[in-house]
Amino acid sequence: MKIKFSKLAKNDFDASVLYYKKESENLASRFKNDIKQSVKRIETFPKLYPKIDNQIQKCVVSKFPFTIYYTIKNDTIYILAVASHYRDLEEYLKRF
Repeated sequence: MKIKFSKLAKNDFDASVLYYKKESENLASRFKNDIKQSVKRIETFPKLYPKIDNQIQKCVVSKFPFTIYYTIKNDTIYILAVASHYRDLEEYLKRF
């Protein structure tokens, strides 16, 4: 399966990397790796994670307070949001 990030999900990721970079380069690197590992798990086991509705699934990131929301269409996994647990969930749900 292919992975594609929506523009908003890419913005979520980039903004979070910048936030962690202000704290420490090491922290930003750990965040990036954790997100990449989560995306790899989604790619390997796309149907493993719970659905929040008929099409959207969620994968809770293991070491950082984030959830990755995605959908599967044909042979492509679309990452819709890299959602911080500290932001209002409704902001992200409006995208779907």
